[in-house]
Amino acid sequence: MPTPLIRLLPMSEQHYPAYCACFIEEYAQDLASNQGHDLATARHKAEASLQRYLPQGVASAGHRLLCILPADAEGAVAPAEEEPLGYLWHAIDSDGAATFIYDFYVAPAHRSRGIGKAAMALLEAELRCRGIRQITLRVVQDNPRALALYQEAGFAITGYNMAKRLG
Repeated sequence: MPTPLIRLLPMSEQHYPAYCACFIEEYAQDLASNQGHDLATARHKAEASLQRYLPQGVASAGHRLLCILPADAEGAVAPAEEEPLGYLWHAIDSDGAATFIYDFYVAPAHRSRGIGKAAMALLEAELRCRGIRQITLRVVQDNPRALALYQEAGFAITGYNMAKRLG
């Protein structure tokens, strides 16, 4: 399968509300599945997390919100009103040596087409040019698709998050 032609572009105010809705729903599902919250509580926690880390939305200091957009052979991006293929949110550490990926999402209709791999390769190239030496992230245990993508991209498991339910 040929590598899809995509670009990572800064998220616009226009795309931010759709991203928020997507993030809240996806993160709430993760919280419900992995931490045992009911969906209403999980959604509330997801909304609170978004507000805590991105209080000024796309202009929140220290955070980069990117849209994964289709591109043509010359690298031109589709019109701004087109729905992104996915989103990528990361923040470079204060010492400038590493970045943490908070969220990496490819829309279900665009999965299994190499878009995630292409987006990760573009991000890595951009970060190398900026002198960033490491990317870190967290993968929930019930997302084998994401785990496989990251391992294929060269990520190594560096630890495990563990929890025990009391009562």
